[in-house]
Amino acid sequence: MRIIYSSLAIITLSFLAFACKKGPGLKIESLNKAGEEFYFGEKVPVWASTSGDNNGTTYEWKATGGTFDGFRTQDLFENLWIAPSTAGEYTITATAKSSGGTSSKSTSMKVTRYFFDEFQSAYTLNGNGWSTSNTTNNLVTNVDTALSQLNLTSSSTSGPNVRRNLDLAELKIPFSVRTRLGWRTFFRASSTIVISMFFNQPSNPTYPYIREIRWEIWPTNNPATTNNFQIRYETFVPATNTSKFSTVGNVFPNPLPLISPVTGRSPIFSLANGELKNFSFSIDANEVFHAYVGGTEWFTSNGIKDWLAAARAAYPGFQDPSPREYRVAFPARQTSSSTGTTLVMKHVYINNDGQILK
Repeated sequence: MRIIYSSLAIITLSFLAFACKKGPGLKIESLNKAGEEFYFGEKVPVWASTSGDNNGTTYEWKATGGTFDGFRTQDLFENLWIAPSTAGEYTITATAKSSGGTSSKSTSMKVTRYFFDEFQSAYTLNGNGWSTSNTTNNLVTNVDTALSQLNLTSSSTSGPNVRRNLDLAELKIPFSVRTRLGWRTFFRASSTIVISMFFNQPSNPTYPYIREIRWEIWPTNNPATTNNFQIRYETFVPATNTSKFSTVGNVFPNPLPLISPVTGRSPIFSLANGELKNFSFSIDANEVFHAYVGGTEWFTSNGIKDWLAAARAAYPGFQDPSPREYRVAFPARQTSSSTGTTLVMKHVYINNDGQILK
């Protein structure tokens, strides 16, 4: 009898020892995301940090808005969330399942505007929507937006630029664009920085449409003696390959002027080495054009509004403007061995909610 009791005691102690060595139950400790605010259509990495018995763990992902990228399998600890095209707060929930049990964790995803970039991400120039031509790039990333920036230096005698397609969600009037930029080290004399918005071509090739809004700035010209700005928009007829720029004296169907003079002089466009300034333009819900420099209103104009009204009356089924690309161009090298101009970009914001960016 004593032998049986001893055997039972050994079995019991062994069971208790095994139970003590078994790891804790499965638990998602945190649900992580790449950022705190997101723009329409942004692809955001999300991932779960899990502890405990996670042998053979599978994951299930759900969201109250947006979608998950199709090429990512749903049973991994990481996923790629695609933000919806409406501002708001959305919830992502990950559920982990294994022999150690089940655990869920949620996080809030705040979608704030059509688009913004403060150049904090190391992926800015790597599949994140931006493209460059004829530049060498130095991206300074930092969680502090005061320290993050994109530096682009012209690398050839062909025109350098940085651009972004606006195809993550449709953009219509009203819209507003603000760019904070400057230059450093060297700026090629008598040359321009050009901020452009390009528009989609409508289906009817015989109708004129607004193809580009173009704002040219000569930041180192002396405004006391030399022109240092030009701002205008271009209309284009695909069927006849006819291009017209807005200027004083134009009458419809030519594009009506935004400002008089179209080209002129103002000290507000001067930029010293290392100085940064906001340049903003908007078309509001009433189709009035607004331009701001350094946070101060420069002018407003009915030029685009009146041209669109005349186009709708003249052309049945005329389609409203739809931006397709944002671009900033800057000086090329004078020769292949010349010093290259360096453009500094601190942020780009694009709104479509009626708010005018200054």
